[in-house]
Amino acid sequence: MNDSIFFQAFIMSIVYLLFKFIEMRFILKKNKPVKELVRESLIVYFSVLGGNFVLGQIIPLKDLIAAPQVFTNDPGF
Repeated sequence: MNDSIFFQAFIMSIVYLLFKFIEMRFILKKNKPVKELVRESLIVYFSVLGGNFVLGQIIPLKDLIAAPQVFTNDPGF
């Protein structure tokens, strides 16, 4: 599944919104304003995008770090 990160972030924010809605209706039994739920979902959306950006910056560094090249044989002189 090679979807774009924007689509994945959107799906994650929708799932978060769904869980918050279920929590609000059935567990807390208090109504939150829709504006607050949308704001929290936007925070989740941008957090996913930011986390993906940070991982994209860090993962190439892992490839650069290699074991040091050490001479372990007897010298040839």
